[in-house]
Amino acid sequence: MLAFMFGCTVLVIACPCALGLATPTAVMVGGGVGAAHGILIKGGDVLERAARAAVVCFDKTGTLTTGQLTVSKVMVWAADFTEAKLMHAMASAERGSEHPIAKAILNHAQLLGVET
Repeated sequence: MLAFMFGCTVLVIACPCALGLATPTAVMVGGGVGAAHGILIKGGDVLERAARAAVVCFDKTGTLTTGQLTVSKVMVWAADFTEAKLMHAMASAERGSEHPIAKAILNHAQLLGVET
């Protein structure tokens, strides 16, 4: 550790511009590490503000979302309608849409083997 500190001291004295490169490099590495874990960091200022955070609040269940919506349950009340018919109608309506809810409906229909 002491050798590292001496090395940094020599680097700063010999080339002060190294300090100007240190922060952008750290921010870039932080963004890359976040991306590797599926976390989108919009910029260096966000990362720097997050480092100063003293408190992080979650909702009452303590969960964080992944950003991927899924259909957890389909309820059909009409006696002459099945889940497959309902999912077919919904998936047909949502086909071609880029909305996250539409994608969740289409994924669920595909899992059920419903063709649109």
